[in-house]
Amino acid sequence: MPSGISVVICCFNSSAKLAPTLKHLYDQKGILLASWEIILVDNCSTDDTASQAAGIWGSFPLSKPDFKVVNELTPGLSAARQKGINESRYDYVLFCDDDNWLEEDYLSTALKIMQDNSQIGALGGTGFPIFEEFEPPYFWKNQYHALAVGHQSVINGDITDERGVLYGAGMVLNKTAYKILQERFQFQFQLSDRLNNTLLSSGDHELCLALKKIGFRIFYERSLRFKHYIPAFRTTIAYYKRLFLGFGMSYAMLQVYRVNKDSLNHLKNDYKYIVLRCLKNIMLTRLKLFLSGYYFKKNKFKYLDNIHFLYSNIGQLKTVVKIKNQYKTQFKVIPLFSQNTEPRVSGEPPVVNFNTID
Repeated sequence: MPSGISVVICCFNSSAKLAPTLKHLYDQKGILLASWEIILVDNCSTDDTASQAAGIWGSFPLSKPDFKVVNELTPGLSAARQKGINESRYDYVLFCDDDNWLEEDYLSTALKIMQDNSQIGALGGTGFPIFEEFEPPYFWKNQYHALAVGHQSVINGDITDERGVLYGAGMVLNKTAYKILQERFQFQFQLSDRLNNTLLSSGDHELCLALKKIGFRIFYERSLRFKHYIPAFRTTIAYYKRLFLGFGMSYAMLQVYRVNKDSLNHLKNDYKYIVLRCLKNIMLTRLKLFLSGYYFKKNKFKYLDNIHFLYSNIGQLKTVVKIKNQYKTQFKVIPLFSQNTEPRVSGEPPVVNFNTID
């Protein structure tokens, strides 16, 4: 693979958002035109996303990297990102959301970091919110982390053994690492991630967890900066409830990443125990919200930490009662979990013991 970055923009009805996103990409500095490309993945849009994107990019003067639009007919962000990876020609893939405005040195800085350390499986940056209307109350206390903005860690550099995961906005993927996941371990996402207008999420977390399992490192570089446009509807209490519900559903579906061969049959991992725990958390949190006055006050943003906990537990409960102990079957049949070791190929990073708890 040639050394460079393929920028993948996954879109569902994105025509109204793309102009500033593409303009910020066009304005990139310090990277050769031959070292990057843009792949826009139209994921079942019902608007004119594809034609708008082509028109916007075509309106910029000459001397610009290659740009192409591809279609992915399987709905869901994970499927769209997979399509982008498959279509990419460079050894690194950057996931730029349709509302991300990258700083002009983002690509050049990210490429240098990745080229300097082949152990990095995924690299993340720092998003800064641009609100359509106004910053909601308590945003930097209890909301920013849910909207892919703000610092991802107190550590600048290797966060594998600290936070260990990144948000997908602005994330750079080492395609060699991903190729190992697919070819040796038949990796497939357990999560569809964002599906049309649903808020099932955490495909980015799943990718980081999988990369960790085969010995790659997760890095955060705070000097990688981008603006994240946040429309007003995404900072409403109603939206947050749907988002947190999706977090809980995703958490339940990624149970297989949180067990090893010794804890596989532990009582606390059994779905019946999880159901009881979720029911307890739901009842106690509702009581706490009631006693604190949540149900009687107009401004509810103060309580978002508790709302997050409540709806995440509801989402987890709804999912666990459906999938039960599915993680046990996954652990036994999916190579990423069922295999203990893999032979190391010269020049490739070591593969860790897969039974290590992440």
